[in-house]
Amino acid sequence: MARREKCTEDIKIHLGEKLKAALKELAALEGEEALSTYIRKILRKHVYGQLNPNRDLLAGSVRDN
Repeated sequence: MARREKCTEDIKIHLGEKLKAALKELAALEGEEALSTYIRKILRKHVYGQLNPNRDLLAGSVRDN
C-alpha cells in the first residue's frame, strides 16, 4: 500500500458562490465531510492522470503565487 504524502502546503483560491455550492454538493454525494478533502481528491485525479516525463522541468517554470 502506498504511503500518503503529508499535506503541508496550502493554496488559496477565490470561487464564486455557485461554484463553491456545486463543489460542496458533489463532495456530499461522494460521502466527503470536508470540501478541502474533496478538492484534493479531484486535483489528484486530474494532475496524476496528466503528468509526463518532463514534469520536473515544467514545475520549475511556474511561480508559486
